This record gives sequence, C-alpha cells and structure tokens, in this order.
Amino acid sequence: MKFNIWHCLFIFCLLTISAYGQEKPLKNEAASPVELNVGNNRFGLQFLMNKHFKPASKFSFLSVTSFESTYNNDINNLDFINISQVGYEIYKGFGITAGLSVNRVSGLTPIVGLNYVFANRETLLVITPTYHLSKSKNIEVLALIEYKPKLTDTLKLYSRFQTLYNHNSDENHHERSYIQLRLGLGVGNYQFGLATNLDYYGPTKVSKDNYGLFLRHNFK
Repeated sequence: MKFNIWHCLFIFCLLTISAYGQEKPLKNEAASPVELNVGNNRFGLQFLMNKHFKPASKFSFLSVTSFESTYNNDINNLDFINISQVGYEIYKGFGITAGLSVNRVSGLTPIVGLNYVFANRETLLVITPTYHLSKSKNIEVLALIEYKPKLTDTLKLYSRFQTLYNHNSDENHHERSYIQLRLGLGVGNYQFGLATNLDYYGPTKVSKDNYGLFLRHNFK
C-alpha cells in the first residue's frame, strides 16, 4: 500500500495505550514561542506550536521548527528541521498522531506515531515517537521538557532540555539527532539566557557544537 503526504494528514495509526496521568494538561494556556539563539559558530531560530483545535477538543496540532546557519552564509551549513503533526488525545495527554517530518539528511516524509503532552504553569513535557512511512523506515523520537518555576512576583527561572533522535531502520544507523539546553530567566512573555546546541549528522555522527545566548518570546 502506498502512502503519500496527503494520506498521512488524515489517517491515524490505529494504536491505543493506557497510562496514569497525575494532572490533566491545560488546553487553554499554550503559547507559541519564537526563539533566537546566537552562538560561537552559528545562529538559529526555533518556533514551537502546540495548540488544541478548540479548548475542549481532543484534536491538536504540534509543530517544532528549527533553523540554523553559519555567519558566512555558506549554503552547505544551512540546517532545517521540522516535525508537524495532528494528534488525537486518547487519555490524559496520551494520543496518536500523523503528519510530516523534514530534515536535510532524510528529507521530507509522512509520519505516524504516538505522543504525550503535559502542561501546567511550571512544566511542559512533550514526548512523541514516530515512524516514517518511507523506504528507509526511520524511527524518530522528539522529546522536550521545560521547567519554569516562579522566583519572585515578576521573575521566573527558565530551563529546557530538548532532544531529537532519527534512526534509519533499513540500514540500521544513526541519521540525525540533536540536544538543546537552555538556562536563563523569564520576565513576562520573554525568556533569555545561556544556550547550548549539540547537532549530529549521518552514520558517523559528525558533530557541530554551538554555545551562546538565546532570546525567546511567547506569542499568545
């Protein structure tokens, strides 16, 4: 059976899972942050959207986009990653998804998978393992956790761990991965602080490291 991009936007993987959730995710407070990071080797932009179609809807849309480039405008060092998927919540943040994944190594491909999203005023947790409907049969896992406790009435701590791992199942090797670390402060809808990006490419895991600063704004 052949799958194409349009099929995967409307066909969900028929899987079910059960788990215990301590608290129901907040569906009406999700912001859409845009982040600029400037480092010793590259600069980058990241956009995150995690929205329910309606406050009480079980359908949601998750999109994580990252772009990085060197300062000398070398086209060979342009890097773009996007995962966009429509999800259907089954039980307390757990659900099934279908959508698209694109990066410079494995290209554009339809995906299906699972996801878990938990959000409150201090914590955001997203875990989404997916399967590529492509010849290479890639398995991809995206995970991020934000922790932003209040320090004073106007100031918050902001921290984030974000990682992606893409594995080529057909040839049994690493294809693309990254680790992103953020530590700083939050004031209102802004966050800023220290940034670390660790990127890895291909079977030999060629690495590109970047250390610097980030500035982030939450659009609501």
